Amino acid sequence: MNSVSNEVLIVLIVFLAYWTTVTIFRKKLEERKISVIGPILLIRTKKGLKVLDTLAKPKKFWRAFGDIGIILVLFGMAYMIFLILVMDYVMVTSPPKPSPATNPRNILLIPGLNEFIPLVWGLIGLIVTLIAHEFSHAILARVENVRVKSLGVVLALIPIGGFAEPDEKELMEREKRSRMRIYSAGISANLFTAFVAFTVFFYLLGFLTPHVVVLKSFENFDKGDAIISVNGYHVETPQDILKAVDNLKTVTVKVRKQDGRILDLKIKPIMGVYIVDILNGTPAENVGMKGDSVILSVNGIKTPNVEKFRELMLKTKPNETVNIEVLEDGKIKKFTVRLAEKDGHGFLGVLIGGDYFSGAVVGYSKNILDSITSIPLNVQGLLYLTAMPFYFRGFDGITNYFTPEGIFANLGDTIFYLLNTFYWIAWLNFYVGLFNCLPAIPLDGGRLLNDLLKYFMKEKTVDAITKSLALFVFLSIVLSVIIPNLNGLIG
Repeated sequence: MNSVSNEVLIVLIVFLAYWTTVTIFRKKLEERKISVIGPILLIRTKKGLKVLDTLAKPKKFWRAFGDIGIILVLFGMAYMIFLILVMDYVMVTSPPKPSPATNPRNILLIPGLNEFIPLVWGLIGLIVTLIAHEFSHAILARVENVRVKSLGVVLALIPIGGFAEPDEKELMEREKRSRMRIYSAGISANLFTAFVAFTVFFYLLGFLTPHVVVLKSFENFDKGDAIISVNGYHVETPQDILKAVDNLKTVTVKVRKQDGRILDLKIKPIMGVYIVDILNGTPAENVGMKGDSVILSVNGIKTPNVEKFRELMLKTKPNETVNIEVLEDGKIKKFTVRLAEKDGHGFLGVLIGGDYFSGAVVGYSKNILDSITSIPLNVQGLLYLTAMPFYFRGFDGITNYFTPEGIFANLGDTIFYLLNTFYWIAWLNFYVGLFNCLPAIPLDGGRLLNDLLKYFMKEKTVDAITKSLALFVFLSIVLSVIIPNLNGLIG
C-alpha cells in the first residue's frame, strides 16, 4: 500500500469515527437545534440578524451591486461551462494519469486535507470566503424584504461551508429579478473580495528583493541558502553572476543560511549547466557522457548557464560534430559528439537540471515573482489564476529566498504572513465564486439560470434544462476524478 493509500485510509477512519459520534449523539444535537444530515451538521444562530438590517439600509447601492452580480455570474457561468467541456474532451481523448491534481482529496477545498491548500492560511481564507458569500446573500435578502431566519455554519468534521437561511416562501414570492440579485450576491462578494485581496497581495510583492538560491548542493553551500552577493555585487539573475565573476580566479560570496546567519565564502568560480541524466539511445549516451555532471563549454565557448547553452545548441545542425567539455566527479573530461536531429537543430540528449555555480545547482527567486506578476489579462491569465495553487502554494518554505525591504525591512517574517494571508483569501474567494457560477442547482448559478430562463420559456421546459445541466456538471466532476484514477483502482 503506497503513501497516498495510507493517507486516504487515515482520513477515512477519522471521518467514520466522527460520523459514528454524530450518529450516537444525534438526538442531543437536534435538541440544541443543530440539524443532522448524515455526517453533515447545520449549526444555526440568530446572532447577527439585526446587523443585517443596518447593513441593508443603502438599498439602491445593494440593488446595483446585485444587478452587476447577475452579469458577473453569467460571464462566470460561460467560463465554467467552457472549462467543463474542455475537461470532458481531455478525459475522453487523452485521460491524464493519476497525479496529485486528480487525487480525490484535492478536489475538495478543505485546508489540510487538500495538499495544495495549507491548514492555517487555508482556514483563514475559507472563513473569509464563507462570511463574504453568506452575509452578502443575507444582506440582499433583507434589501428585497425577505426575512432571514438564521445564519449558520456547515460542518463535516471541519467547517466546509456557511449559510444564510432566508424564508423560502417569502423568497419565492418575490419577482424574478429580486431573486436573481439575491442569488448573485454571494458570487459578487467573493469576486470583489478576491479582487481586493489580490490587489493587496501584488502590492506587497513589491517589498521583496529576490536572490540566487541553492536548489541542490554538492559542496560549499547548503540546500536553501540564499546567495546575496558575489564580490559585493548584488545578484538576482544569471547575468548578474557573470558580471560579478568577470573571469576572476577567486570570488567572495555572501550567503544567508536558513537560520538567518550571514557567511562570507571564498570560492573558485566554476559555472556551467548541470545535467541530471542522459537520455537513452542519444549521442550523449553513445560517447559515454553521464548524468550528475556539468557541461562547461561547447566548441570552446563557455556555457555558464542554461540560457547560453540553449543559445549555442540552437545554432547547431543535425549530424554536426561538436566538442563538449564536462566536469564529472571533480575532473574535466572532453567529448567529441556527433549530434542527432530534433526540431531541425542538433540534439545532444541530456536532461538539464539548471545552472551550476561552484558546487551548487542554483535557481532564481526573481523567476517566482515574475511568473506571478506577469499574469496576462486574458483567457490564459484567467486559466492561470483558476489553477494557481498548482503552480504557487504561497511563501511557506521559501522565505529565505527573499529579503523584505522598505517598511518591512526590520519586521522579520511579517510580510510573508501578510502575503500568505491575502493570497489564500484572494484565491479561495476567486475559485469559490467561479464554482458557484456553475449552472447546477443548488449552486447559485443554477438557481439564477433557472429564474433567467423563465423569462423566455415555460416552467416545465426550464426545469428540464436546469436538471439536465445539474446532472451533466455533477457527472463531469465525478468522471474527472474516476477516469484518471481508474487504472490505479483496477491495479
